[in-house]
Amino acid sequence: MKEKDLDIASSSGQSAFVQSASLRIFQHGKLFDDLGTQKLWEQKKLVNKLNHINFTDGHIFILFNHNETNEQILIKAYPLPCIKDELVCRLDTETNQDDLKRYNPAYLMIEDGYTTILAATETINRTDHQLKLTIPEKCHFMAKRKTKRYNCADISCKVIQGDFNNPGMLIDFTPSGLGIQLTGSGSKKSFDEKKSVLINLSQNGTRLFSGLCRCIRNDKDLPGGRTVFIPLNNQMALFPKREMRNPRQQIVPAFLMSFKHPFFKKTVERDIFDISTAGFSVKDKIDEEILLPGMIIPTITIRYAGILKIDCSAQVVYRQEDPENNIVQCGLAIIDIDVHSYSKLNHILGSYMDCNARVSNEVDMDALWEFFFDTGFIYGEKYGYLQPHREDFKETYRKLYQDNPDIARHFVYEKNGIIYGHIALVHAYEPSWIIHHFAARRMGNRLPGPAVLKQITQYISSYNRFPSAKMDHVMTYYQPDNKIIDRIFGRFARHLNNPKKSSLDLFSYLLFEKKSAGEKLPAGWELKEAVISDLIKLKEFYENASGGLFLSALGMEIPSESLKKSFIKAGFKRDCRTYCLSLEGQQAAFLIVNQSDMGFNLSDLLNGINIIVLEPDKLPWVVLSSAVGILSDIFTATKIPLLIFPAGYLSSQNIEEEKQYALWILQLRYASDDYLLYMDSLMKLNTVMGKQ
Repeated sequence: MKEKDLDIASSSGQSAFVQSASLRIFQHGKLFDDLGTQKLWEQKKLVNKLNHINFTDGHIFILFNHNETNEQILIKAYPLPCIKDELVCRLDTETNQDDLKRYNPAYLMIEDGYTTILAATETINRTDHQLKLTIPEKCHFMAKRKTKRYNCADISCKVIQGDFNNPGMLIDFTPSGLGIQLTGSGSKKSFDEKKSVLINLSQNGTRLFSGLCRCIRNDKDLPGGRTVFIPLNNQMALFPKREMRNPRQQIVPAFLMSFKHPFFKKTVERDIFDISTAGFSVKDKIDEEILLPGMIIPTITIRYAGILKIDCSAQVVYRQEDPENNIVQCGLAIIDIDVHSYSKLNHILGSYMDCNARVSNEVDMDALWEFFFDTGFIYGEKYGYLQPHREDFKETYRKLYQDNPDIARHFVYEKNGIIYGHIALVHAYEPSWIIHHFAARRMGNRLPGPAVLKQITQYISSYNRFPSAKMDHVMTYYQPDNKIIDRIFGRFARHLNNPKKSSLDLFSYLLFEKKSAGEKLPAGWELKEAVISDLIKLKEFYENASGGLFLSALGMEIPSESLKKSFIKAGFKRDCRTYCLSLEGQQAAFLIVNQSDMGFNLSDLLNGINIIVLEPDKLPWVVLSSAVGILSDIFTATKIPLLIFPAGYLSSQNIEEEKQYALWILQLRYASDDYLLYMDSLMKLNTVMGKQ
């Protein structure tokens, strides 16, 4: 709406129809100047309109003329059921009835924020609070606005301009104007109407809008005065601009969004024009638009094909007007969404790009085991470790892959019940998710590996932005001699050469045989749960030895109770505790004890001990193995996986390691775009899986 159009609309019907007070002085007599040019309504249509208002407990207005001065007042009234050409309505006023006798009813008015209906009436009967009026054969129907204005209630605001900081209430709303009634002592102070103001809108502590606006009408000095502001920005950035974005898609049949409007509390439904995992857009006729850039919608329900239902919160981030076609397009960015809803959305959008690639909700377990063994992902030594616990192992994976818990996501490339590619995510630590179980095999002459990699990178690229995701980092363990996996992860970290964005640490791996109970440390040595002063020492050592992200990814200082509860809810266990091994008060090593269900990670790296050795020369293996032995009672398995950093410690003690693992970690806030670009160029080369 143009500023001029909005000003005319405001002056022709401003406080007469939309204020909540039951009685209002009518100051807009020029409304009657255009009656001869407006559309006429039949009596039957007016009767139907009045009965609908009665049905919805709505109200109308009665315009009274003073017998002597011609002063006009509006009084809110509630119509009773209307049958033919007579209307009985109850007046809503506390005005002295003797004073009201000086006024005569002249017009019936109905105002819905976009149109005004004006009908001349005659009084049949009148009591103190009730009127019986005639309904004319014809009435006037006037479209007074370019877009509809909606009454608002219980929306508080702050209007800020330098020292002017004034509370108020949002009275009415259009996408091109906010009608605000200023309150408090600050309302007596003046602000510069030529300069912009910051307006914050909220309800019960929930923020609904924040943006720069400009005053175009100021009636605050009138009784019940109202100030009209127009928003200045048609576009805003909720997140930093990305060089690579998940593609917006136009889906058929279209997604549908519905929500209760945060300002006027009516349910709104719109077809979604295009959509991605980060947001979507809708199109409206200009006279039907209801969205305002900067507006926050706490709950939106997205539906697909009448079956799928997804809930999220979103913020309007842009508005683009096409006056020639009377169309406006508004874009909304998703603020937050739960993992199940996000996975459903990702699944549908991914299927449109590749029907065989999907976020897995339920997997045929026989097909999964066949895939893991056939691809060599479960090789001889690994199966030898898992085989004694295979029944527990099977049940763990049944719950993971068929019960669809919110602690794990699985991505498959599948056709006709046969799995050709697989990769998984698990919420391992409060701020971090682990990528694991990456395997693929040929599908004819196709290589599905890049497809599942694309799935997971696109999934992560949007999901990590949402607060409920708790995905500050993604991490993965892999054997560094695996050239394909090292190309995907390790080469990126080396190329970026910034361990605060992406780090790479090398660990020695050893399966530790549990010892008999009663293990003790030599004199002078102590093993206890780490305290803050110990953790400070650990951070100092790791910063000098690596400078990477390992400790921040573990989230040692973040309470892990919510993650534990999520695992328990899903029928799993998860715990992580840090112990300090010291000699006469001097920290020599830290043992990070991870507990999860047997086989939760196929290499059981979430059900073992990470060891960081601070003083390799002062810590004999016999002492460290005794400390591990003391902690081994926590585990039910007879063999406990150990990951030891620095990787050279075991060889310095003449202990043969079984293999090495590289730990790759990506800080998503600062490096996700870098990794997306890297993966895009890598997959374009089509060499990721080419040497299998």
